[in-house]
Amino acid sequence: MSDRGAGSLPAAIIAAVITSIVMFFALHTLEQRGMLSFLGAGWGGGGGTVEVPSIVGMQPDQARELLKGRGLLFTLSAERENTAFPAGAVAEQSPLPGSQVQAGSNVQAAVARGGKQVPVPALVGLKKEEALRQLVAAGFVAAPEKEANSETAPVGTVVDTQPAPGTPLKPQSQVTLVLSSGPSTKPLPKVVGMRLRAARELLEQQGFKVGKLRYTYDNQRDGSIVLDQKPSAGAPAPGGTVVDLVVNED
Repeated sequence: MSDRGAGSLPAAIIAAVITSIVMFFALHTLEQRGMLSFLGAGWGGGGGTVEVPSIVGMQPDQARELLKGRGLLFTLSAERENTAFPAGAVAEQSPLPGSQVQAGSNVQAAVARGGKQVPVPALVGLKKEEALRQLVAAGFVAAPEKEANSETAPVGTVVDTQPAPGTPLKPQSQVTLVLSSGPSTKPLPKVVGMRLRAARELLEQQGFKVGKLRYTYDNQRDGSIVLDQKPSAGAPAPGGTVVDLVVNED
């Protein structure tokens, strides 16, 4: 062998080593990115397998990206009524998580469809029994009732619902009836012993009205003094209650 041939041998060895190192790092990078099995399947180079990850509960875009990173394809195949997941999220997948499939295989997903919703019926003004009948007929469940004062609605009639009428809810949701307990009440003030003018002002300030005035004479009392009132002081009464007075004549 000539000196020239002997000198070129180490150079060839060095080039082969460098090529091997480059190929090693390139293949390692592709493996980390999940691309080796995908390339093998696409080019007919070995048909490697891939473990199917779970995509249940994900939004389709998230699922698609996850599968793409594993060398798998994503297909939306159907919608399912499933209240366990938000509308539009993946509720089912095939193949199941953990399955071993060929790289490049297709993973089919069914997404959750938003459950049917029904508006709360308008029940204001109805008596309790009729309101309950209509509530159940609409597919809802009556929650424990509440009461609220009302200056106009008869006692026991519906003055509101919680949630409000028209609110869309899933069937079998609970709806609370708010029933009238009648006008709000407060104790009548004592006006006996006051002069008529002051008594009238106090009653009106507290939301009551002066009714009939009956005059009598008591020489032991000053004129225009209130001697008696009906209803009596302290009695609970709704706003607008009329109070009759007995007044001492001047």
